[in-house]
Amino acid sequence: MNSIAQEEQQRCPICGSDSVYIFTSRHNRRIFECSNTDCGHFFTPGLKDDQGVCIRGEDLEKESNASIEIFDERNKRLLDLFKTSLRDKPKPITFLDFGAGNAHLSRTFKRIMKADCVIYCLDANPLCEGLYPKYELNQVKSIQELPENVDFIYMIEVIEHLNDPISTLKVLRNVLKPGGMVFFSTPVGKRREVSTNAYETPSHLHFFTPTSLNLALKASGFTQVDFGFYPEMYPLPARSRMFRRVMTHAKFSIKQLLNKLPNTKNRLGHLVGLTRPV
Repeated sequence: MNSIAQEEQQRCPICGSDSVYIFTSRHNRRIFECSNTDCGHFFTPGLKDDQGVCIRGEDLEKESNASIEIFDERNKRLLDLFKTSLRDKPKPITFLDFGAGNAHLSRTFKRIMKADCVIYCLDANPLCEGLYPKYELNQVKSIQELPENVDFIYMIEVIEHLNDPISTLKVLRNVLKPGGMVFFSTPVGKRREVSTNAYETPSHLHFFTPTSLNLALKASGFTQVDFGFYPEMYPLPARSRMFRRVMTHAKFSIKQLLNKLPNTKNRLGHLVGLTRPV
């Protein structure tokens, strides 16, 4: 059997069903769709172990500062949203920023909450090493390095980068304190490349549907989610205009951050939700 024929027989990484090749993305990634209508997951087979790691510029602090300019107000609203689920937790609240990247979200949280929170930041990209301690954020290189369990995990635009989302979610479940929660977002997967921004980043491996993401949550021991639109995920319109001005002078990818702005054609362009262990 030739290699192309073997590639055409991929198994869905979420439910294990047969999947079929549907198109090749602009980044030359072969996209497959699960044949199980109760899953419908989209994915691309990993070509190398680090394929899911985001490519970043050398000056990560400059990138972080530019992101703060764009998202700081959004981040404050997101923190207010999180606090509604954390009001009964004793302080300091312990957070894990899983897939922290340039940590602009955690920088905002720490600046506001100060000693009322402890934030651990984890990212697979070695360029992130050394950035987090500058902003009183605790760097961990693996989940196993966490010195304590945490109250709350946020993984914003991260789950689509994971080689094995279900295995990772199971590990994250084990580092939550009783009553702990996970907040996540991910671009929704669709059959046509132009109808979603999920395929615009070459390090994306998974393109979840609402059903496939809930299957992954259930398989890893989390509650399922009724997905909806979260305005807290997006900058206000004035910030969006500022974003475009800032980006004309920035040295990192404009598309990477544009992907985080709302899709006006489909207000459910991202799957966003809060889950907790069953």
